[in-house]
Amino acid sequence: MAQNIQRQGEGSSASAPAERELTRGQRQTLLITAVAGHGIKHLMNAAFPVLLPEMKTALGFSNTQIGILSSARFFAGGLANFPAGYIADTFTKLRAIVLGLSIAGIGIAYFLAGITTSFWLITIITSLMVVSISLWHPAAIGSLSRNFTSRRGFAISLHGTGGSVGEAAGPIVAGVLLGFFTWQFIFQGAIVPALILGFVIWFVLRRVPADISQATSFGDYAVGLRTLLSNRRLLLVLLFTGGFAGAQATMYTFLPIYLREDVSLSPGTVGLYLSLLNLPGLASQPAMGYLSDRWGRKAVLTPAMASLGVFYLVLGVVPGTSNLLLGFEVPGGIELVATILAAGLFFYPMMAIFLASASDLAPADVQSTTVSLVFGVATLVGFLGPLAAGVIADTYSLQATFYFCATLVLTAAFVSAVTRWEGQRQYAASD
Repeated sequence: MAQNIQRQGEGSSASAPAERELTRGQRQTLLITAVAGHGIKHLMNAAFPVLLPEMKTALGFSNTQIGILSSARFFAGGLANFPAGYIADTFTKLRAIVLGLSIAGIGIAYFLAGITTSFWLITIITSLMVVSISLWHPAAIGSLSRNFTSRRGFAISLHGTGGSVGEAAGPIVAGVLLGFFTWQFIFQGAIVPALILGFVIWFVLRRVPADISQATSFGDYAVGLRTLLSNRRLLLVLLFTGGFAGAQATMYTFLPIYLREDVSLSPGTVGLYLSLLNLPGLASQPAMGYLSDRWGRKAVLTPAMASLGVFYLVLGVVPGTSNLLLGFEVPGGIELVATILAAGLFFYPMMAIFLASASDLAPADVQSTTVSLVFGVATLVGFLGPLAAGVIADTYSLQATFYFCATLVLTAAFVSAVTRWEGQRQYAASD
């Protein structure tokens, strides 16, 4: 495998066909199930930030503790991505089992976190939740990348759109549930739908033939991973992704706490506003994927990162005071809502383009490994974001964390603009 990577070189494309050709119907089943499952995964994951302020208040956690908890979750997810990529590339026949267990594991972790009040136990258990989440991406995206080579950006973006639906729905669902139940009850109850949906995903995907894996030893995998990391252009993509992920993790952690504590919004309204942060991505994500396939990844990513950085800056200065629109009160103010919506155009969709950019630079037999590398490095670098932001919030203010986010993303946009990092993309007529 390492020799294959070396032959591809820095500017190579992962253009080799899938080892086993799927029928059109099988590809559609794979795509639909991957998109739907991704939405379910993100719905459960996106509920967590809305529940977090309630946990913080009920258990008396500080902003610094919340930063530690969030950073630990990202760090654990980053570490888990590497073996997840190895498993997905080497044991492709386990794809259905891995994806089903990923969903079921989230519910199990929610349940365990809901029956304890210890900060450190909650930190450990919710970190294991992210480990389960990390199992999804390498197996799902790697398989899509191998089976939709000429429309990779679009397929991965469509998969990401499913995640956007989940990210938009999760906060609303959590906010509504908090109107009737405690955060502990919601945590404990999550195990039921998770086990059912995990079984359904396994049952459907077991009928879709998996790609034929090459029996790669862990030693070969490690050598191949080191070779990937010697690719200068791929390292730049990982750098951009890390800056973006650090800011995203910080926003996920402290925006709901800011809305709940400083703006004094209800849990339901916090859930609605977090949904607005992801809702625009339903339209922008497939559009960005399509445009990146036609115009190039850099032409889409660089202005998108710059725009997101500007909107983070604006979040740091909007007053957050309620005002009227057409005679109706807008909690937190029109300016706050408009800024959240604008940031939502780029907040979630860009990860799909980072993934497509990395996939362009890697050979076909390590697509899952490449996906795990992107998510792994992003979360390992990004985990420092909430940790630093928690100290910033306790020292200065919650709004100051938004300036920190802007700095990370604008720096990544600048480096992207002044460097050459794109790989080749395949231009086949159709998949």
